[in-house]
Amino acid sequence: MQRRLINIALIMILMLPSVVSSDAPNHQVNPFPPLSIVSWNMQWLSTGSNKAIITRTAPDYRQLAGIVRALSPDILAFQEVNSIDAIQAILPPSGYKIFLSDRRHSPTEIFSDINQYTGFAIRNTLPVDDPQDLSTLNVGSYIKGKTKHGHRATTRKLRYGSYIVIHKGTDAELHLLNVHLKSGCFTRKSKKTSKPCRTLRRQASALAGWIQQRQDNNEHYIVVGDFNHRLNSRYQWLLTALNQQLSSPVYNLTEHVDAACLVSYRKRDGSRTNRLYRSLIDHAISSKVIAKAIATNGLVYQHHFTAGEVEKYQLSDHCPLVISFYKTG
Repeated sequence: MQRRLINIALIMILMLPSVVSSDAPNHQVNPFPPLSIVSWNMQWLSTGSNKAIITRTAPDYRQLAGIVRALSPDILAFQEVNSIDAIQAILPPSGYKIFLSDRRHSPTEIFSDINQYTGFAIRNTLPVDDPQDLSTLNVGSYIKGKTKHGHRATTRKLRYGSYIVIHKGTDAELHLLNVHLKSGCFTRKSKKTSKPCRTLRRQASALAGWIQQRQDNNEHYIVVGDFNHRLNSRYQWLLTALNQQLSSPVYNLTEHVDAACLVSYRKRDGSRTNRLYRSLIDHAISSKVIAKAIATNGLVYQHHFTAGEVEKYQLSDHCPLVISFYKTG
């Protein structure tokens, strides 16, 4: 009897490692809860101004609101929005907190009529921290020479990078930067000595500094927005320039996104025609951990407008970019 009990005990001990091994994967929990992010350049979205660049009617705003409602993002990273009132006009009546660019508080860096601000609309249920925005993207903002007070005078009015942190202090802490970089230097085919390309290179250095700080702190991050550069083109240089300045490379979340954005394009004579954009300039780049989490069980795609929507409504010249941590379909 005693020998039989010993044999049973030995068998149980031998079985123990296989039991632990089979249970182990159940304890490797992904720290990131389900999350959807939409990045959208709203093309001069404004309300209550007599100097609106893009004229929209009430049905246009209802259609924009319908798109937001259908996508139902936890986080809307918007660009080219003039005011809190303007973004609220296309959001549900309640449910989101608005964080508009810090740039609006700097009188020397804004225009007196219409501005293109970056910002976030965050679902109320998400815990969010609001650090200072990345104002150094407003590069070269000075006049040669000095003022009578001995300081350089700011003259540029480039967009800040809007910055928020969600789930701060937890394993799911995520740093989000929303950018709208200088237009006019889309690939290496653009003249590198041109003013837009020189400006974009300086913005790349400022952006690399922000990313390097996240890497030094071992923080998870995503940079989304209108990069005004075709990162998926073989002629791109911006992604290369960023990685050359970083201790670890960034990951292009939009590398395989199918670009097919049909928009209504207004010509100089006032007439309108449709245009299909087949190259992305709206992108998302991230840390390795984020890229792996999305690649494993996530989704990144461009939401395309229908031909009927484009014909009937004044929407935007950019289609929304959707990033989901868990597939919804």
